Amino acid sequence: MVVYDLACPLEHRFEGWFESAASYESQREGGHVSCPLCNSKEITRLPSAPYLRGAVQPAAADGSEQPMMMVAGDLVATLRRQVVQQVLAMTEDVGEEFSDVVRDMHYGETETRNVRGVASAEALEELHEEGIDVMVLGIPDTLGSTH
Repeated sequence: MVVYDLACPLEHRFEGWFESAASYESQREGGHVSCPLCNSKEITRLPSAPYLRGAVQPAAADGSEQPMMMVAGDLVATLRRQVVQQVLAMTEDVGEEFSDVVRDMHYGETETRNVRGVASAEALEELHEEGIDVMVLGIPDTLGSTH
């Protein structure tokens, strides 16, 4: 999964999640990507550092791709801060050992618990290939976590 920063001609900025770069282009060209504020379909990709996500958007019963739901505005920052605070409060920081810890939990070698940590893009891809579902969540330094 890739995440892109997007904008419409009115400079409304929002985030879009796509299965791949080709999926983004196909959906944009087909008119399936629109601004959540003004509904413009004239969408451009902003410079950003796309990141990967393990889960794939489900397809419709007929096999076609479903349009992605997007949110923009002050609500995004508020929700993100609340989610990050909950994650910090409800997880154990395992730091650089993240991949090993979640792999051990997945294979039943240790008790399952809520953990957070750091992993490279390559390590995340390996976890995904093994069927281990993890979520990438950037935590701002202002919220007090190094992982």
